[in-house]
Amino acid sequence: MSHQRLTNIILTSTKNLIFLSLCCIFVLSCTPKKIASDLTAKIMMSGAPVFEMEGDVEVADDASLALLKTMEVFQYDNPKNKDFNSLLARSYGTYCMGFLEYDILRYKNKDEELYNKYLQRIKLFYSRGKEYGLNALKKNGSFKRALTKDLGSFEKALKGMGRRYVPRLFWTAMNWGNLINLSKTSPLAVAQFPKVEAIMQRVIQLDPNYYYAVPHVYFGVSYSTRTSLFGGNLGKSKAHFEKALAAYNRKFLMTHVYYAQFYAVRSGDKELYKSLLNEVLISDAKALPEARLANELAKIRAEWLLKHQKEVFNQ
Repeated sequence: MSHQRLTNIILTSTKNLIFLSLCCIFVLSCTPKKIASDLTAKIMMSGAPVFEMEGDVEVADDASLALLKTMEVFQYDNPKNKDFNSLLARSYGTYCMGFLEYDILRYKNKDEELYNKYLQRIKLFYSRGKEYGLNALKKNGSFKRALTKDLGSFEKALKGMGRRYVPRLFWTAMNWGNLINLSKTSPLAVAQFPKVEAIMQRVIQLDPNYYYAVPHVYFGVSYSTRTSLFGGNLGKSKAHFEKALAAYNRKFLMTHVYYAQFYAVRSGDKELYKSLLNEVLISDAKALPEARLANELAKIRAEWLLKHQKEVFNQ
């Protein structure tokens, strides 16, 4: 056997051994449990809209917490899975907006014990949603590095994130922004607001009508709740709410509720307040089947806001 042929055989054998070793490492890392977990995440992501089509509010409320904890069990065992993190960010965000926001609204100045109970819970849940959202976004190295840097560096990293990041960006900003809104006495929390707004601005650039045009609702609320000294602007607030209503032909009823609760109250427009909320009550919640649950929740909140109009405007 020639020296060259022997060398070739050794090289070939070495390459095959390396390839086989890499295959073994890959197979060992992809354990059956992890494969099952990843598959479950995909199934949950694709099946999530079914829950939001539920028409019975009590059934949805009873099922929500159990579903959240189930997802957390899977995420705990597979913490880097972006689908579990994204789904948990969305689920905590929608639960807070749909259920806990209503709890703190109706118990404020009525029952201090229950109000504080639900206030602490909603802060905890928004905080969890924010962290799960950030976990999903940190799969992007540029975002992860920029998170602790200045606003300019952060905005530059956001510009490199395309449309496929919209769900993760949106739910992170929703949870984070709402948490800050409930923590205005914390300078540290308020100092984080510019980055949250930068995230939602990127969502507006990429897909302003994502999740029933709620990015516009977000800015409608934001501009109406801030003073002019801190960027508040009722004209911009109204413009964003009108865009959100038009995007889904006024069928996503929670937009009307936020429009009334924030812009109409802040501007002192009682006629608009009543008009928007009465429109919710006479509208068909099934007109937007994929958002049936949100629409049913909007009807409950609209009825309460109309009944308590005087105290809402006087707060």
